[in-house]
Amino acid sequence: MRRLLLILAMLPGVVLPRPVAPLDVPADEPPRTLVLCFEDSDVLPWRTRDKVGLNFTMLDAVADRTGLRFEYQGRPWRRCHDELRVGRVDGTFGISVTPERQGFAAFPGGEAPDATQRMFEGGYVLVRRRGNAVDYDGERITGLVGAIGAEPATSIAQDLRRRGYAVDDAAPSPQALLRKLAAGRIGAAAVGTDQMLQLRQQRHPWLLELEVVERPLVEKPYFLALSKPLVAQHPELARRIWQAVAEVRESEAYQAELARMRGQRDGGAHL
Repeated sequence: MRRLLLILAMLPGVVLPRPVAPLDVPADEPPRTLVLCFEDSDVLPWRTRDKVGLNFTMLDAVADRTGLRFEYQGRPWRRCHDELRVGRVDGTFGISVTPERQGFAAFPGGEAPDATQRMFEGGYVLVRRRGNAVDYDGERITGLVGAIGAEPATSIAQDLRRRGYAVDDAAPSPQALLRKLAAGRIGAAAVGTDQMLQLRQQRHPWLLELEVVERPLVEKPYFLALSKPLVAQHPELARRIWQAVAEVRESEAYQAELARMRGQRDGGAHL
């Protein structure tokens, strides 16, 4: 059969359909390489545009344990979601759970995601202009005049809208978002806890006009999410990947690197 196909391919004008899989490989064999999308921003200690950080340390170790190869592609966060939705990538990481995301992404544990298989924990803080009355009591944001700013396609933007707050998600970066707040164009800003620590270390002068509300807006687990078709076709592969994430996270080597990186990041930086 293969010899016949080779002969046909050599004939002028004959175009053969591209096979779904190599002729000698079963169509249902699990893939060996997975394409993973990540937000192309620097969020220390987890990841940078240059593909360094604890997320990559963890996933490289997961690849070793599972015999897989991961190809990492940095994209704007909304594009990562769009490409996962249509199947152009196999997964995305550093992602938290929202009802909207569960519509196009598979998380460990299914409909009730299993936090024991998380990559890490993180969250968001509320930032206000210094001396402003905006506050958060753990349930409600009070003293707010105007919209709350958030980055595009973030879970906090979806969460806040779901709770009835007006959200402005036009700023493309945390720096742009906070400069918008300092200029009085929004009433407050929801910024990632790790990103806020990183910005504090950079000592931008406009940060002197801002302050962080003491109580965090939210703290939650962040995952490696996989495409729904991949999990449906290869559930055992998905199970092994997510289990390896949990094992690597709790390993002595990873915990030592986590402590080292956090020590570098947190030195002298306070919210």
